[in-house]
Amino acid sequence: MEFLILGGLILTMDLLKKWEAFSSMEDSLKALTALKIPFGIVIILTSIGFWGVHGAAGTFQGIMGIIAGGFLILDLLKLIPRTEESKGQMDTAMTTLAVPIGILAIIAGVIGLFMPAI
Repeated sequence: MEFLILGGLILTMDLLKKWEAFSSMEDSLKALTALKIPFGIVIILTSIGFWGVHGAAGTFQGIMGIIAGGFLILDLLKLIPRTEESKGQMDTAMTTLAVPIGILAIIAGVIGLFMPAI
């Protein structure tokens, strides 16, 4: 379940960029942004393996892991060269979708920690 919690924390990290209180963490947030794609791949593979091992009992955590990893991999779209205005619009749209999915992934990970699959 730690893969879900990690994926959820990385997805909610985009919310920290918007707050002025975390402006001192700008460099560390940029460094973690470069790791989103490899983490997304690992989270997808781990959740597929978890789902395969636990079957129906791991369905919710497996699906949430695949969705969270998919959103982390979607960061590749930001690398396509565009104007700064369209990059800002896409960043805002992805943040509004990624934060709720990140929160759901954290909740699924915590539920999975305390209610292990049989």
